Formats: sequence, structure tokens, C-alpha cells
Amino acid sequence: MRIVAKLKTVEEIEKLIDLGVDVLSVDTPLAVRGINKEIYDELDKIVKYNKPVYLFLNKMIHEDDIDLVRSILQDAKEKGVSGIVVGDITVMIIAREYEMQDRVIYQPGTMNTNSFDSDYFFMNSIKGITISKEITLEEIKKILENKKTEFSLVGHGFLDMFYSKRKLLSNYFVYKNIVHENIVNNQGFRLKEEMRKESFYPILEDEFGTHIFRDKALESFSEIKELEGKLDDFFVERIFLDDEEYYESIKAYKNEEFIPEFLRKYKDKYNKGFFYQYTEKLKGDLNES
Repeated sequence: MRIVAKLKTVEEIEKLIDLGVDVLSVDTPLAVRGINKEIYDELDKIVKYNKPVYLFLNKMIHEDDIDLVRSILQDAKEKGVSGIVVGDITVMIIAREYEMQDRVIYQPGTMNTNSFDSDYFFMNSIKGITISKEITLEEIKKILENKKTEFSLVGHGFLDMFYSKRKLLSNYFVYKNIVHENIVNNQGFRLKEEMRKESFYPILEDEFGTHIFRDKALESFSEIKELEGKLDDFFVERIFLDDEEYYESIKAYKNEEFIPEFLRKYKDKYNKGFFYQYTEKLKGDLNES
């Protein structure tokens, strides 16, 4: 199983390699929820470290994005990039033009929830799919039994639960007639829900829309042991985490000796997500005629 870490700066590559990171993931100009899109300009330097590199190209693709998608794919092919993480099947289709469909990792968030997904994408010859983060550990295990393509999981960090193209924060301040600078890409905003007064949900507006995240970050230290040998990639999300916490999380995944110290230091910030909680709800009475 490969640990996939999000790269913030070229200067930290050796640090990540020393921690045991297997794959470096890099934001592109078409990445959402990114931490540093400008780093794409340094791709030449990054690939020289001879570590597998995944490019994040996970925006919902529209007509005016197509030229840039093609440019990024061509660049990735020339530089020997190992994977293209996408959120829109459009990229998979365009990747065929460059004979790069076998590098595409389909990571749409909530979509990959059953074993039949593996059959479909196997027929389309892509590299792999990322299993939904909204299903239980037992359901994940069942999906992994039907392994026809590579499987991955976003198993650590703050995970998004809502994505809209609308500029919700900007519109809110306009509605309230409040002048607020630095709205876009500001990680300091939190959403408070009326019915959950103790929960504060990170909310981020970027150039592509608005993203709302779970109030707690996900940790999968014990679960990853059960999935060892079945998962191909384990993505460690970085957004809203400072560098020290991010490095320590990777260290703990690579060596379980460091898990107790990590949990002692950060436990209140984390939970188990939906590993043991079903998300399906039934409408009406099952016995209703």
C-alpha cells in the first residue's frame, strides 16, 4: 500500500521521502481544495526526485477548461507522471487521446460505493478508483473483494462533504452588506449549524466554488491494518492541518509506535467518520402499504 502525501513546497520533498512517503501528489491549476496550485510550475524539479507523482485535476470540467486539461495531460505524459487524480469522467475520456487512461484515478468523493464500479472502470482500462468516504469499513472490505482495478482511499484529514460552484461566502457577505477582504482561499472560516451548536464546519471558497468539510478530521490508524494488502493507495489529506501535524500523521501511519503519541496530542480533533456508521436513511414506514 502506497502512502500518498500532498506536496506543499519543493523544499519539503526530502522530508517527506525520509518519512516514508511513497507518492507525491501535486495540485494543478484545475485542482479543487488544493493547498498550493503554484507548485505545478515546479513539476520539472519534482519529477527529478524519481518518486511517483500524482497530479490533482479534480475540478468539475466545463467547456472552457478543455484546452487546459489537454495541456496538463500532455505535460504529464512528457514528464512521466504516474497518476492523474480526477473528479470528472470527462478527463478520463480526454486522456484516451493521449493514451493515458491507464494513469487516471477516479476520485469523485461520494460516487464509488459498490463493487460494480470496479467492473466498469476495469473495462475502461483506468489506473484505479477511490472508494467513497461515506461508507462503512465492512462495505469497503466487500468492495475490495472484487478487485479488478487499483483501489484507493482518502483515509486521513479533513474531508469535504459539500461542493457547490456558487460563491456562497462572497454572496453571504454581500447579503449582509459586510465588507470582508481575503474571502477566497481563506481557511479561517467556520460554519455553525443551529442544531449542532458544538460543531464548527470548515468552509472554504476557492475560485471554483464553495466547499464545506466535516467538523472533525478522519483518522484510520486501526482500520488501515485491516485493509493492508488490499488497498493500493492511501491518501493523507492536508488541508486545514499545519505542517507539523501532517508530518506526524504520516510518521504514525508508517510506524505504529508513534500512533499513541499522535492520538494523545491531537485526539480531540479526529474521529472515525463513517467507518462504523451507516449513512442511509429510509423515507417513511417500512410496513407502509
